[in-house]
Amino acid sequence: MEENTKKLITQRQFQRTAALDPRCKVALLIMIGCVSYFLNGEICSLVLVASFALFIAVGNGGKWAAKMLIFYIVIAYLNALLRYVSIPVLSVIMSVFGVTILKLVPIAMMGIWILHTTQMDDLMVSLQRMRLPQAVTIPLVVMFRYIPTLRIEYRMIRNTMDIRGIGDTVWKQLIHPLATIEYILIPLLMRCLKVTDELAASGTTRGLELEGKRYALNPVRFSWKEYAVTALGIVFLALLLFLDHTSIGEIIIWRV
Repeated sequence: MEENTKKLITQRQFQRTAALDPRCKVALLIMIGCVSYFLNGEICSLVLVASFALFIAVGNGGKWAAKMLIFYIVIAYLNALLRYVSIPVLSVIMSVFGVTILKLVPIAMMGIWILHTTQMDDLMVSLQRMRLPQAVTIPLVVMFRYIPTLRIEYRMIRNTMDIRGIGDTVWKQLIHPLATIEYILIPLLMRCLKVTDELAASGTTRGLELEGKRYALNPVRFSWKEYAVTALGIVFLALLLFLDHTSIGEIIIWRV
């Protein structure tokens, strides 16, 4: 491999928290997912989202963290409005739906950030060093690659619909659900099938199924930084769980 090409590949695209080992990021994601579903207090949940939004903002994800934090606050206020709605069945359904979204926000925020800040080669090497079987590593790598590709396909379909004079706004999706299925979902499903075959062929040509030790041009190691971040994450999340069971967890901050 030429030196110039090697320098381009090994050039660090991510900084600070985004440059952490993939195993550290995945460990934090799993812990956030578990803690998010066990937290009941409003203030502890907000601290969880705000803290990891700051963590993401430090690592090349400032805009994404700000969007998700604002989205969380808006959904929390809308969910608080449901306290004044007294429709028997609909109120319960919407309340459960709102709480579910609030629980998923930190998981989605962290997960999508990991997708954007993790190289697939680094992820493969990290998973192999954890001695995970290929039956686990290959689906994970394909999933990590599949989600961004699916997002690109959705944008291409929307652009095609715009060229043909068929808009795809939220309002039209609500008032014309059948048209949305016909113009958006069906082409997207067809593209999903084709993308699956393309990714499988791409993985085969790159030797994804080959046995043996893998290497990456970027240094992949679990250094003292990863140990420190993981330890601090465990302590912080454990502290949130403890505070959630005290009087702090009973504080109501979303008032209308």
